[in-house]
Amino acid sequence: MRRLSFMITTSCALALGACIQAPDTDEQLVDQVEQGLADPASVLGFESVADWTVAGATKSASADPSEGASALALRNFAFAELRSVPLTTVSGVTSKLAFDLKPPESPDFGNAQLYVNIPSRGVHSALLGQVSLKDLPAGAYSTLSFDVPPNVVTALQEAYSDLTFKIVLNVPHSTADYLVDHLHFVGGTPPGGASKVELRVSGSDDRVVVSVNGLQRRMFHIGEASLGQRIDVSDWFGSGVNDLRVQLLNTGGPAASGVELWVDDQPVVNEACPATVCNGLDVRKGIVWDRTFSVSTPDRPAFQPVTVTGDGGQPGKVYVNDVFTGLVTPTTLSLPPGDYTIGVGFGSELPPADYTGSFFEQQVTVGASPVAVDITATPQLPFQEETRIAILPIRNSINHVASLGGPDPSNTGVLADADITALEAQVRATNDLWFEPLSYGLARWTVEVLPTIEDVPIIEQNHDGWDTTRFIAEAGTGSLASQYDMVVYFFSQHRADGSPVERVSNIAWAFDGTNIGFSTSFTSVGPDLLNAAFLHETLHNYESYNENQLRLYNGIEGLHGAEQHGYYSGSRGEEDYVHFYRHFMRGQVAELGAMRSDLKWPAIGEVAASSDLYLGVFPVLRRGFRVP
Repeated sequence: MRRLSFMITTSCALALGACIQAPDTDEQLVDQVEQGLADPASVLGFESVADWTVAGATKSASADPSEGASALALRNFAFAELRSVPLTTVSGVTSKLAFDLKPPESPDFGNAQLYVNIPSRGVHSALLGQVSLKDLPAGAYSTLSFDVPPNVVTALQEAYSDLTFKIVLNVPHSTADYLVDHLHFVGGTPPGGASKVELRVSGSDDRVVVSVNGLQRRMFHIGEASLGQRIDVSDWFGSGVNDLRVQLLNTGGPAASGVELWVDDQPVVNEACPATVCNGLDVRKGIVWDRTFSVSTPDRPAFQPVTVTGDGGQPGKVYVNDVFTGLVTPTTLSLPPGDYTIGVGFGSELPPADYTGSFFEQQVTVGASPVAVDITATPQLPFQEETRIAILPIRNSINHVASLGGPDPSNTGVLADADITALEAQVRATNDLWFEPLSYGLARWTVEVLPTIEDVPIIEQNHDGWDTTRFIAEAGTGSLASQYDMVVYFFSQHRADGSPVERVSNIAWAFDGTNIGFSTSFTSVGPDLLNAAFLHETLHNYESYNENQLRLYNGIEGLHGAEQHGYYSGSRGEEDYVHFYRHFMRGQVAELGAMRSDLKWPAIGEVAASSDLYLGVFPVLRRGFRVP
């Protein structure tokens, strides 16, 4: 203890005023020295188990917080006392304190108490009250609130360095974790004067999109860890009235979601999808619940105008954080302070084969003044995604025969070397004239033709039912999926003499998110060797990655939802469904709440007049396919 006493004496010699109210004991001296190491936000957020001493229970850190990154877990107890390390003056003091508690089971009895201790201000273990825990919901956080007496409020608003909090829990004996988190003043303004805005989304079956002031901020997906957690979203909001939009997206089966929002701990939104929609039964696909709430945050920093211009030869499509905004250059965005990725895509279309595309992007920090973004002042983005495609030729395909009810070796397709050469040329042309420009020059294919499989046929067990599982096992090609991004299993629907096999197969298909089944049925192509069927099947693999790995939304019927969104074969003079594929690749397909799987939408123009949501696989092409 001598070394600590010496340190305090030295400090007093330098600043006598700090020693007028000297502590009475060595323990208090230690507290006063060590309290400077404690971050009030971390302590009150239970971010470190070291910030709280626990008597009567076993403590540990939990990665299941109600806010922040961690909570405090208690087990093996019936009666426990938690005491915080000492804190200096806290801000945002109000007449109500609260903390969050998550019991493993609904208690049959029990209570919680909260104490405040500031000896230097004459507050000695002041009991704020007792809250019953009986019938508290199991496995969910509940907020327990306590009134703070006026004299304690006054003391908390003064200067001190010896504030401690004590929480007492009296519950049925538990060997499972009780979680404690988020000790806070209800309605208090956080340090710096800017309001704190917090969001909790529950359910999210299958996706919930949250937008603020027209800017998509987050897409929650079913099963993600942050569901049910109270997260800080303050930087989504600016000073004044903000529009908070919540959209529930369903891809099949039942739908369910709820949303809560707090401003400075005051609840301002608490809504759930109504039983008339989210009733646990199968509901339609698409946007099934769409609500907009007005949220006032006058204490947030002011919005700033962000003007976006660029010399791309024509108006460019504007993106914020990889999401198409529906705007074109020149335009002015109104954004709260924060960091943003502003992108603009430029493209021209002269169907069927003359397309151009380029993409420009800048990282922008919005602060306390207007921002001007000349997007073409920096170079065009180079390729961001290079998809390695292997073409695996299969010499023989044994086809199904209706009269036999199964495959017949006499009905065998034989792949010619000329077929292989033709498909390779088509894939390269489709990449150069469609895929690269339609991706705004962000993505391309590299193509490799593998040696032909001569001794193992691919077999059609029933019409249009090809047994790829058997083929991959017998040919030993399963490892190709780890060597290439996509593998094309290519076979013929013509006999050795060039005549078609009986009952020519009418499908090309993508499977396992990597592989493609493709036959000579689809190598009769349009102008300039362009193969729309091949483009379609590769896009299936990109949409699979978009949905299953990035957990994003591909829209009603996904890649097969062209007509549900107002795109038709040959629309705008573009080959096949390339008008749709172009917008799908660029994340510009407009989905409206009234769209349905069983409804064909009226044809759109080049850009939909309005949209409730823009969708597509742009994030995959911008950030990479099958990225570890």
